[in-house]
Amino acid sequence: MAKHEILNFFEHRRDGAWICVKPFTLTTKVSSVDIRQGMRFDYGKRVGGVDLAEYLEQLGSQFGS
Repeated sequence: MAKHEILNFFEHRRDGAWICVKPFTLTTKVSSVDIRQGMRFDYGKRVGGVDLAEYLEQLGSQFGS
């Protein structure tokens, strides 16, 4: 999966949060984490060593969210 394809698993809300819309496993340099549908990610919430909301925002600005 190309890194920007992770955007297909999330919906970006007006309040800045990212909500998972279909489950997947996030694999980072430090761990693998199961992300379940409905999980909410706000800025500052680190998952597997990554601020997931910030990462998604960066990808969204490059590839569209």
